[in-house]
Amino acid sequence: SSMKGMDHDMPSKTVSSSGSDQVVYGWANASTPAGLKALQYSDLQSLTPQKDTRAPEREIEIRLGGNMERYIWTINGKKFNETEPFKVKYGERIRLKFVNDSMMAHPMHLHGMFMQLENGQDPSNMPNKHTVIVPPGKTVTTLLTADELGEWAIHCHLLYHMSAGMMNKLIVANVDSNSTDSKDVVAQPNTNDKGVNQHAHH
Repeated sequence: SSMKGMDHDMPSKTVSSSGSDQVVYGWANASTPAGLKALQYSDLQSLTPQKDTRAPEREIEIRLGGNMERYIWTINGKKFNETEPFKVKYGERIRLKFVNDSMMAHPMHLHGMFMQLENGQDPSNMPNKHTVIVPPGKTVTTLLTADELGEWAIHCHLLYHMSAGMMNKLIVANVDSNSTDSKDVVAQPNTNDKGVNQHAHH
């Protein structure tokens, strides 16, 4: 399909101080004063040790797609009104794997809980993020401890992408420990003072 009018900066490679190649996107080094370094995701660290450093129990793949001519944006090939929510157990440790199949960057935002960005740091030093930028054609992974009951929005923070369909819900629920069927996951009300679906922690 034609991509007229879509003038996006292509990534360039730079050599880090460690000598390894890093892919740098236009927004990463824009307006960086001479002699200073534009920080990359790989540079970020948590200021305090992470409390939960467990390996993930499972992985949820979140494929980001879109059609520029019809202007439809999707998660796992479906618009918000067509999709099934992601369902996780309270306390479960999961990996969220964001795969960007589109030609645009998507800042993916999870309400209610912080994710830990898998950026090469030791698990205890991974930075907390509630929004991660997923560059075009790239994959970004995060770890999540599902420690807030309720139904939480997960969406592209470009609001015109969200309104065109790039949104879903992540449901965190108490379930019978003997049950692994996602149909048995029922959302529970959030009983803390932050309220349901609010930005807990941020």
